[in-house]
Parts: sequence; structure tokens; C-alpha cells
Amino acid sequence: MDRSKEKPINIVRDIALDHLQTVMKMMDVEDTEENREDIMAFALNRLPQKYVTSGGGKLYAEMINNFRVQYETDVLTSLTRAAMQVKNKPRARGAEVGTVREADCG
Repeated sequence: MDRSKEKPINIVRDIALDHLQTVMKMMDVEDTEENREDIMAFALNRLPQKYVTSGGGKLYAEMINNFRVQYETDVLTSLTRAAMQVKNKPRARGAEVGTVREADCG
């Protein structure tokens, strides 16, 4: 089997991206690129990374579903905390990514 074409996928990141817009709307956070980046960075820095390769087929689909069930609550909790932080202390537009201070991230 040629594994050179398989790329690792961070399933936790994919779950977070799937829920980002919903959480931002629920928390009434302005939908800007800066806010999306900061929320994702804040949330993902507090979650474990879970990588899989895109093997395809039924086994891959089952594995993805198992990860989603296992990690979705943790991802939603982390995204919600991140959204609250960004809403309370948003980064100035045009400021560099990473300017959300760790001390502010509790």
C-alpha cells in the first residue's frame, strides 16, 4: 500500500471548524477573520491533538464518527470558552495573529 499520499488530519480541528460558526452565533461574537482565528487558536491550544490518515472507506468513516462522539463535547466547551474570551477582549482589527495574551486566556 502506498502511504505516501495519505495526509494526517487533525480530527479535533475538523470538529472545531464544524462548530465554530454556530458557537460564535450562540455567543453573539462578531464574525470577523480575527475572531475566528483567535477562537480556534484558543480552543485548539487547550485540546488534545488527534491525527488520523485519510484511508477512506467504511473503516475510516467509523473511526471519524467514534472520534466525533468522544471529543465533540470537549471541543464545544473549549470553543465556548474561547468565544467568551474573544468577545470580552477582542483583538484589534489588523493586529498580528497571536496577540491574544495567554494571561488573559485563564
